[in-house]
Amino acid sequence: MKRIGIIGIGKMGMSHLAIANQTPGLKVAAVCDTSKAFLRVIRKNTDFNCFTDYKKMLDEVEIDGVMVLVPNSLHFDIVSHCIEKGLHVFVEKPLTLSFKESKQLVALSKEKSIKGQVGYVNRFNAVFQRVRKLLDDSVLGKITHYENHMRGGVVLKENSSGWRNNHEEGGGCLFDYGPHCLDLATYLFGTDVSVQGAMLKKVFSSEVEDVAYVNLLHDGEIMGTNSINWSDSSVRKATNFVEVMGTKGKLKANKQELSIYLNEANETLNLREGWNKSYITDEETAVPYYLRGEDFSRQLLEFSDLMNGKIVTSIASLETASITDKIIEEVKIKNGKLL
Repeated sequence: MKRIGIIGIGKMGMSHLAIANQTPGLKVAAVCDTSKAFLRVIRKNTDFNCFTDYKKMLDEVEIDGVMVLVPNSLHFDIVSHCIEKGLHVFVEKPLTLSFKESKQLVALSKEKSIKGQVGYVNRFNAVFQRVRKLLDDSVLGKITHYENHMRGGVVLKENSSGWRNNHEEGGGCLFDYGPHCLDLATYLFGTDVSVQGAMLKKVFSSEVEDVAYVNLLHDGEIMGTNSINWSDSSVRKATNFVEVMGTKGKLKANKQELSIYLNEANETLNLREGWNKSYITDEETAVPYYLRGEDFSRQLLEFSDLMNGKIVTSIASLETASITDKIIEEVKIKNGKLL
């Protein structure tokens, strides 16, 4: 059983706290947040040690690891401090807002023999994991192209204030929605990747982009179009979906369902010629505690396994997360955002 501290009890923090507290192999020992109102509620209903200063929490409570669930701009300072203290870390996406800082965290974690995981929950979705296996097994033959979309209705009116309208605080669709979309691309098609072209476009925001288009080349041969849009009023809930084209057929997938079209039947996998369809309910998704979706519980089960020595590296490691930060930085440079 590993003891963890949670830093940041916002919207995602409350969900992670509830899931972590029910995850086998983990015990929440302390929580930290700058909101005294949140902490009053937690003190009243739990026996967690509560702090407003994370450094004080780390000094006074014996823990093995931390979950860092604070605003994006604070990730680097807090994660680096935790690694220096010898604590294993789970940090919400993105790893940092700078590829340089992300590389520093990767190097520091290796130097200190610290295990890390980043909250790229798509990697723990059973449908996307099925897609990854189909691609690894060349069920679609040679992959020629893919389209990867992240859509949502976050910014739907004129906006000129708040963190969402500030790149330095992690605002803009590229920093907010982009990481999930681009990380899914590297998970499915590989981290040997380069940005071939990109465009950022404002719709409602005054200082940041609301739409991003990113063309990626993987392994020098797989071309992908990544479309990111947080100003789509037709989408009730943020969603990621992909379409993959190969020499033997194509597939379409989101977090709930998978459709596969094959030119010829695949008897080994019991897939017929033409369209085949399956759903998340056809996959093994049992978790000990459900909140928000099985994906969120499965990623914390992996963090538990990581901390308890059952696995060596997470599929959502600091290193793979740093590649996503590299892509984002290249996109910004191509659009004159970094000089």
